[in-house]
Amino acid sequence: MSILALAVASLLACAQSQITTESRPSRPAPTHAEPLPGIHVFSTAPYGDVGLDGNSIAIVGDDGILVFDSNGTPDAAQAVLSEIRKISRAPVRYLVHSHWHWDHWYGAEVYAREFPGLTLIAHEKTRELMAGPAIEFNRPGLERDLPAHIAAVEKAVADRRADSGAADQKDAAALERHLAMDRWFLQQKRGVHPTLPNLTFRDRLTIHLGGRSVEVRHEERAITPGDAYLWLPAEKALVAGDLLIYPVTFALFCYPSGWIATLRKLEALRPDVVIPGHGATLRGSEHLALTRELLERELAAARETKAAGEGQEPCKKRLLGDPKFCELRKKITGGDASAEATFELYLVDWFLSRAFAELEAPLDDGIPTER
Repeated sequence: MSILALAVASLLACAQSQITTESRPSRPAPTHAEPLPGIHVFSTAPYGDVGLDGNSIAIVGDDGILVFDSNGTPDAAQAVLSEIRKISRAPVRYLVHSHWHWDHWYGAEVYAREFPGLTLIAHEKTRELMAGPAIEFNRPGLERDLPAHIAAVEKAVADRRADSGAADQKDAAALERHLAMDRWFLQQKRGVHPTLPNLTFRDRLTIHLGGRSVEVRHEERAITPGDAYLWLPAEKALVAGDLLIYPVTFALFCYPSGWIATLRKLEALRPDVVIPGHGATLRGSEHLALTRELLERELAAARETKAAGEGQEPCKKRLLGDPKFCELRKKITGGDASAEATFELYLVDWFLSRAFAELEAPLDDGIPTER
């Protein structure tokens, strides 16, 4: 499967139809953590094997709430908003989106509907991509890939039901639950009404929530052309979006030099708390430093390999045999087998592909469309 086909599987899309509440599978409430007073992190369960949401963060101030990222489906956004309502009845005045990936902004319509005066903020490049290219990039996942996956699961259910063994019937029941989640997820995606920012920024924007100040910032092109993150100077809290994921950051379509430069700037803030785009909240900047050092090492290896007239595969082989690289890898993944597999795809294959492309010619701001 090509890199772009894998991307489509990870970034399934939106269109225009409606979901019936009867088809909704049972889903747990979002998990909730409060790493600092008034800063709330919500994480939702994955959508079976077909998708997962980014973290959604609610920052409660004296005169309102700022939400950072609105999940990947309206249902998930509504579930998070219900949890926010248990904490505070203050209005959500601001919704900030970190970047164009669907799992961080497809729930925006829920907040826009519930709070008519909402200011919805993103970087100007992010809005530009949300307004069309991101939807077109995801369309094959919606129209072809996910329906094909659902058809395969339907066939597997029918095959199990055709057998009479107890084990086969148990497998069929599990597959039917899987199938219900996949169908519901597709319906959710088809029911999204893309809700675009009504305020954009280029470098910095400061929001005052009563006595609490929140800086919305952009450095360089990193994961996408318009990555936004939050810095709360009084609390020394960094809300990173997908600039950093725990444990393994998603490097597809990244901008290697700009990402490394951005991570250096985030590290220089010396945050006490780092809230990543996915995964658990972190204390201190160790994981940030490990990721930055790893990427620096990879980009240097790509430069050396290309100067020697060789390509990505020899570079990868060299890195995987480098004791320091392997040490960094182990620290990032903790030796977990699943994280190791993700690491090799995200932070080796995908990162090196972009590193070699960047060394060949300047990368543009578009979303690649070749498959």
